[in-house]
Amino acid sequence: MLQTYQGYFEKGRFISLEVAVIPDKTRAIVTLLGDEVIPSVKTRAQQQLDAVKAFISDGSGEDELSAEDYAELESGKYRFSMSGRKLDL
Repeated sequence: MLQTYQGYFEKGRFISLEVAVIPDKTRAIVTLLGDEVIPSVKTRAQQQLDAVKAFISDGSGEDELSAEDYAELESGKYRFSMSGRKLDL
C-alpha cells in the first residue's frame, strides 16, 4: 500500500504537515518537487579544497595578514588532510 505525506525538510529531517504515525524502519520513497531542491551538501574534503583554491586565487590585493588573521591561524582552526598528508596551520 502506498501513502503520501506532504511536508518539508528541515535540518535533514522530514517535517510532515499532517499527523502521521509511521513505524520505524518503514521503507519510503522521497520525491523532491520543483526548484525547491537545494544542491547537495559538500563533504569536509570538498570544503577544504574550495578554501585552498580560494586562498590561492585571492585577488583582493591585500597581501598582508591582519592581526585577526594571525589569531585565527594560531588558534589551530585550520587543519588540512590531503591524501594522508597533514598540514596544520
